[in-house]
Amino acid sequence: MEPHLHGTRERVFDYVVEHHGARVEEVADALGVKAAAIRRHLDHLRADGLIESRPVKQATGRPFLSWYPTAKGAGEAPPAYADLFARILGWLGKEHIDEAVATGVAASLAERHRDEVAGSEDGEDLIEHVTESLRREGILETWRAEDDGFHLVNSCCPYPQAAELSRLPCEADRQAISLLIGKDVEQIERIVDGSLCCEYRVQLNTEPEHEGVAASDATEGNA
Repeated sequence: MEPHLHGTRERVFDYVVEHHGARVEEVADALGVKAAAIRRHLDHLRADGLIESRPVKQATGRPFLSWYPTAKGAGEAPPAYADLFARILGWLGKEHIDEAVATGVAASLAERHRDEVAGSEDGEDLIEHVTESLRREGILETWRAEDDGFHLVNSCCPYPQAAELSRLPCEADRQAISLLIGKDVEQIERIVDGSLCCEYRVQLNTEPEHEGVAASDATEGNA
């Protein structure tokens, strides 16, 4: 990793990368360091081009700032691997999706998080746990309830280059969300198509009582 990091700054960076986005208060609580010190480390990491901040909208209240690794910070795939992946997706085609591949990837991803959402009650509780679980994968950030169902949102595409080559990554994510929720999920927005976010919609049998976001974001103020 360049530049080399040491001590608390390295721990801050590792936390942001591991959680694919974090608020100042979350990092401070996890590391046992004052928020003011965390902010200084985040500013230095941003100056080094390793992380960036983005506002995240909530169902209620003002947006808050969350920190994410940049492409440089997250690390880039080796050229040979990236070229191989590009050729595989290019062979599948931008429009054609190998359903077996997408389904297999989705099943593997869903199985990885199955235990984390097990026992959740149908409705807001389930949506909240699925969102929080897939947040660590960089697939989802927040959710909100609207008249047409629950909307699950991510403001940063985890693999923009792959998504430009093929719909397979997006389809695999959509199916994984569907498997964890146990209902049909529709993707209605994609960043790669020019939208501001990737957004999914699902209708559940349980009528939502109020709007919300993932558990870690629901009660916190602005960073």
